[in-house]
This record gives sequence, structure tokens and C-alpha cells, in this order.
Amino acid sequence: MQFLNIINKFSRRFYFLTPHPYAIGNCSEEIYLGLIKAKEQNKRLFLIYLFDIPLIFRFNLTNKSIFLINSKHIYNPNKIIIIILRILLTLLYIPIRLSSLLLLKLFNVRLDESYSYPTIGRNDLFLPGAGINNFQHNLISSDKWNEKYQYKFDISIQSLSKQQVLELVYQLGIPPNAWFVCLHVRESGFRNDKGRREHRNSNINSYIPAINHITSNGGWVVRMGDNSMSKLPKLKNVIDYPHTSSKSELMDLVLIKLCYFFIGTQSGIYDVAVLFNKPILLLNMYSWTFGSPMHYKDRGIIKHVYSKIENRFLSINEIYNSDWSLQNINSIANQDYYFVDNTEQEILDAVREYYKIISEDSFEPSIIQQLAAKELKTHSRQIIITNRLAPNSIMSDQEEMIEKFRYGIQIEGSLGHICNTYLNKNWSCDTLNI
Repeated sequence: MQFLNIINKFSRRFYFLTPHPYAIGNCSEEIYLGLIKAKEQNKRLFLIYLFDIPLIFRFNLTNKSIFLINSKHIYNPNKIIIIILRILLTLLYIPIRLSSLLLLKLFNVRLDESYSYPTIGRNDLFLPGAGINNFQHNLISSDKWNEKYQYKFDISIQSLSKQQVLELVYQLGIPPNAWFVCLHVRESGFRNDKGRREHRNSNINSYIPAINHITSNGGWVVRMGDNSMSKLPKLKNVIDYPHTSSKSELMDLVLIKLCYFFIGTQSGIYDVAVLFNKPILLLNMYSWTFGSPMHYKDRGIIKHVYSKIENRFLSINEIYNSDWSLQNINSIANQDYYFVDNTEQEILDAVREYYKIISEDSFEPSIIQQLAAKELKTHSRQIIITNRLAPNSIMSDQEEMIEKFRYGIQIEGSLGHICNTYLNKNWSCDTLNI
């Protein structure tokens, strides 16, 4: 599929992009970067996506409504044209995908991701230019990603007027003119991660005091997710949305677009909130080098990290200066550590702090927040320069290089901070040691 990337070299009007087809986070991230690329090149983003054939592709297409968003930087062609293009792309891709699956099954040969799904325009999102064969961090630092990540794109949803959007929310039970917060806490059900990637998940029940804080201040809380989520108890002004009849792919986007701010964990739907330029509070973060709060108004707190060798919890300062193995899930050394969720009180404190600063529109970081952000950036740069992010068996050298550029622009572009209260309590010594 790489040969199809040539269309972007000759197109003066459009930037063609086939976003990641089955992971909503990757898909949203790539659309967001595609908007940046289109704006930089004075073009319009042209999105093309496959038809959903799970029996052949071995995956289900992600939220299809995400491909139906509007922006002045997005080109929405005639429906017939887009259907024809989708048919052609799907027919072209089927034999490539089947061949890659056959090689993997018969000979345990893994091809790079261009054989897993179409990648038109995708690599160009991360690479600083043509002909790049190895990772060069200086190319990122000179590209002003801290400015690019602050672009604001006015995104609407196709076929829905503003009034129709408001009516959908009203039908969910939220009164007119009421403000609400979207809350997503990752669990194991959606990706069947039980016992596999538990460090990414958290317990929704530990969020209840924070939920009550929002509702006691006049807000509503809409819990996001899918129907595999554990059910919330009945709470005032709280809608357990995954377990309602209103749950739909389109409604997911409507709620995120209209929410006052978004509270989440480091999972795919977080990137949808980034795409819609919502203020974001990340809780129970398991990665700090990559995926930190992105925009200036964003905040977060990280999980506690217990060192089996040290027989204690590490301070944030120690965590920030730890080697890559701590965050690398593919590393044997990762077994020397384990993550512990943020406490109810920590989550409540973070929500209190964030609600206060967002209500007052006061986001100036404290001295310790500035210090921590500088320390994290410095160390993250060293990690990405000196370490291979994934074993050769998982990523080819080409894929590894692209991932390094992808994470590198996140590091340079991130302007958010760890919550001030959490930093003050855990910077030099983790409170769970006391």
C-alpha cells in the first residue's frame, strides 16, 4: 500500500489519509495530525476508509461516525464518490491483508503494518520530510510542535444541526442549559484485557467521591464506554450511558463535543476528546513519557509505582528519571515494578483542583509544575534517543523509526501538567510510603 502515498506528492488541493481502521485512539490521533498537516500545507483533509469485513480483516471497523466529522479543513466529497473510493480501496486491500495473515499463520512471518491496513498519508503525519531513513530528534525539536498542537479546529458532526445535537443530549436526560462532564475509566472488557494489560485499567468505584463533587456543584456526569463496563450504582445527576438505549457511535461523539470537560484514563477515547479540543483531566496514568496531558489547559495524575527491588513506592522525581524498562510493557525488567491505582482521595483532589482552575479560567502552572514538566521533557528526550521502543519481533526498523517520530512529537508538543496538589505530595516521596 505504500505506493499509494504518491498521490499526496502530486495533489495540490487535498491531503489524502486512511486513518487507523480499528482503534479509535489511533484513528482520532491520526485525523488530528492530518488536520494539522492539511492546515500547514494549505490543503483540505480527504479521509478514505475501508468497508467493514471482519471475517477477512480480523477486526471490526472503529467508530464509523468519526469519519463523518466536518471542519473547514476537511473535504467532504459527494457520497457516490466516497463509496466508489472505499470500494476500490477495499478490493485492493483484501488480497494484501489475506497474504499477510497467511504468511503469519503458516511461516510465522510478520509483515509491517502497511500490510495490516492501508497507510495512505499516515507515515507522513509523523515523519518530518521525505527520504528520512533514521530517527533524528533535532528534526522534531526544530518543527515547533508545541505550537502545532495548540491549533484549534472547529469540528462539527455531519448531518446534525446544533439544535439536533442538543436534542440528543436532552433525550438522554440532561436538562437544557445544564453542563456535564464526560468520564471514561478503562476496564478490561472491551479489548478482553483481563490478566493481560491490567495496568491500563482502573476501578470506576474509586471515582464516586469525585463524581459527587461534580454533581454537588451543579454539574452532571456522563460515564462513557461500552456495555461490557461494570454498572455504576444509582447516583444523582449521573448517567451510566453505556447501559442506556441511547448508546451509539454517533452519540459518543455528540457527548464529547458538548461536554464541559473530559475526565479519562490513557485509552483510545481520550484522543477523541483531544480531536474535539476539550479540556482534559487524565487520572490513573500509567505512562508519563508518552501520552502526557497535551494542551495547556490539560492536567493529570499518574499511578503509584512500586519497586520490588527497592521494596517501596517511587517518588515522581524518581519515576521521571527511571529508565525505559519501567514503562516498556515488553521488557522483562518491567516485572520488577507494579502499578497501584490512585486513591479515592487523590482522584477527588485532582477533580477539585481541575474544576476550580477551569471554572476560574486560571491555568498558570506553579513553580513545581514547571520544574516537573521540564524534568520530564529532558528525560523523555533521552529515552527516545537511546532506547529501542519495541523488540525487533514486534516492529521492523522502519516501524520503529516511525514510532519514535510519533512519540517524539508528543514529547515536544505536550504543554499540559501534572496536578499541583498531587505533585506537591508525591514529588520527593510517594505518600503511600508514609
